Amino acid sequence: MNRKSLINKDWEEAFYWEGCPLCYLTQKALRNYMENFLYENVNDVSLRKEIREKGGFCENHHLQLLTFRDLLGVSIVYEDIIKNYIIPSLKKGEVPKIKSCIFCEKEEEYEKLYIQGLSEVLKNQESLNLWKEIAYDFCNPHKEKIKILSPETYRKIEPYLSEKRRKYPEYFYKSFPWDKDYSEIFLKKLRILESKKGK
Repeated sequence: MNRKSLINKDWEEAFYWEGCPLCYLTQKALRNYMENFLYENVNDVSLRKEIREKGGFCENHHLQLLTFRDLLGVSIVYEDIIKNYIIPSLKKGEVPKIKSCIFCEKEEEYEKLYIQGLSEVLKNQESLNLWKEIAYDFCNPHKEKIKILSPETYRKIEPYLSEKRRKYPEYFYKSFPWDKDYSEIFLKKLRILESKKGK
């Protein structure tokens, strides 16, 4: 019997998600990364230096960080950014700017990883049938990314996309993980999926 890889199992779990499966995978991975960052890495000197040099976080991921309600972790990071980047920039007469965001970079990394894995997952007939039968459509932004990063995979799934269920408004704009209500719903649904897996 062929054993399925971890990425195959991740994708099969995502096919049960009521919405874009790639949004689900990237947001789940990113939440784990953020949680680890807040609880274990806020005092990492080299990582804090990297965040300062990038100018902090983008607005979306800043708001997503706040959904964890770890005010101590967030305040430690922002005190460092304000004292060692924003104030010195203002004293020089420069307007502080966010050059890039570590979470944007990590999210893009996860997207590429899962898109690359999808081509292998869909070679498995059982996984392909599962995707055809129960998965929701990919959101438009992720369809475009699949088309660019893995054209062969996109050609394989394209004939079935018009029949797929769609979750609005995420279908057009990707998910809204920085929104408080969305974040709570995401975590509730995540727990439901994990409880089903355990049965």
